[in-house]
Amino acid sequence: MNYIQITDDALSDILFKVAAKMQRPRELTAAISVSFLTITEDNFDMQGRPAWAGLSAAYLKVRKQGKILSQSNHLRESVQPFYSDTEAGISSNLPYSAIHQFGGTIKHPGGTRYQVIGSGMAVFVSNAFSGPTTGVTKPHDIPMPARPYMPMDADGNLQAEASAAIYDDVVYYYEKLFD
Repeated sequence: MNYIQITDDALSDILFKVAAKMQRPRELTAAISVSFLTITEDNFDMQGRPAWAGLSAAYLKVRKQGKILSQSNHLRESVQPFYSDTEAGISSNLPYSAIHQFGGTIKHPGGTRYQVIGSGMAVFVSNAFSGPTTGVTKPHDIPMPARPYMPMDADGNLQAEASAAIYDDVVYYYEKLFD
């Protein structure tokens, strides 16, 4: 699990003041976790902030039209908020969520069956396919650029929109407590 670092001193100060005064800080942490989720959904809608790396030319040839990271919406729908009295966050339980967030290299073991069709293009076939195939892929690496959809970078720093949203959440509870 990665943790978020709040580097804005004003935000950090007011956050600790509010949390210390609240009888039920869970209200604040719940609001913050929902803000994280909202920012994440906005990142999917805008295809990253800053913009995500584009798709490879080879993948663009076979891919359906649509937004990056949104072919099935499974990744987007897997992101869920969590909170307690002492923490707020979001997470995804999908095995491929981290490689999209942080980037990396997929070490494909090979062995995927394919068939070359009339246009000369290779098409992968399922194991259930009983017709003739041309061959199987060899082991290879697939580089995946980072496409951070959650509102923090690999070092846990919040993106500006998330920091502003948390500040708004904290100020709301601050005014509720002290006004």
